[in-house]
Amino acid sequence: MQAETAWSQALHLEARRIFSIRRELLAAFYLALATLLAGVGLLIKANLERIGPAALLAGILVAAALCYAVALRARLQKRERSLGEDYVLLLGALLFSAAVGYAEVQFRLFGAAWPRHLLLLAAWHLASAYGFRSRLALSVALMAFAGWLGVEARLGTVFEPRVPMFGASLRSLLCTLLFWFGSLLHRHEDPATGAGFRPVYQQFAANFGFWGALGLGGESSTRWLGAMVLLLLAVTVGRTGLNERRESFLLYAVGYTTLGLVWLELLLLGPLAASWLGLATITGAVVLLSRLRSRLKESVE
Repeated sequence: MQAETAWSQALHLEARRIFSIRRELLAAFYLALATLLAGVGLLIKANLERIGPAALLAGILVAAALCYAVALRARLQKRERSLGEDYVLLLGALLFSAAVGYAEVQFRLFGAAWPRHLLLLAAWHLASAYGFRSRLALSVALMAFAGWLGVEARLGTVFEPRVPMFGASLRSLLCTLLFWFGSLLHRHEDPATGAGFRPVYQQFAANFGFWGALGLGGESSTRWLGAMVLLLLAVTVGRTGLNERRESFLLYAVGYTTLGLVWLELLLLGPLAASWLGLATITGAVVLLSRLRSRLKESVE
């Protein structure tokens, strides 16, 4: 009898056990959003001639406005948006971007200065991100700004040298500096009440920095400069990951550095020697990442 009672109590406690499904919800929302956007694209493709450009553009703008209205309602009610409502806001931002891009393609609003619409989109999404306190909208704004900088910004001939990858790498590193400066503006942000913008700026700064370093390493004339920038970023991002307990930063530092070293080994050595040395490099990277993660878990405990 006592054994049956203990067993029923254990089942009761197990049934009431609380656990997080946030990652599963995030994956589900990403999948649902991607499926919805793909469906909208197929619908537009199949009915473009019948609907007409003006009506299609109006429909997309109305759908985007409805998504923004959901976020606006939550703001007027002075409550935090749910996870689903946050992704509805992201859907609105993506639909608005699609509408502006479609308008530019169909009606040539900016003429030869067509990349300017990316800068305007970046400003719009940045304003909505701060207005609605949305990290997802901020991500869209930073991507739009990086797209504008990569397509239009030149700053004289500094970003257009004879080596093609050098210009793209410099623009990527410029994005890193600007995004890092953005994170500094939020360094005193309260984690409990803040919008959480600082980690978004840091994530973008880290990734664009490593992309720029790898781009420099891809050219023979800037190979060693790229390696130096890559190692400097790896140390900086790795230390930030340990100090702020950011596991993703440790993954960036080790993963991107390993990719750069393997590429450098392939350029300097023959295929056979590079394959053996690359295997040793990857093995060392796995061991290093495992130790860094263990150290991170120890600091949390």
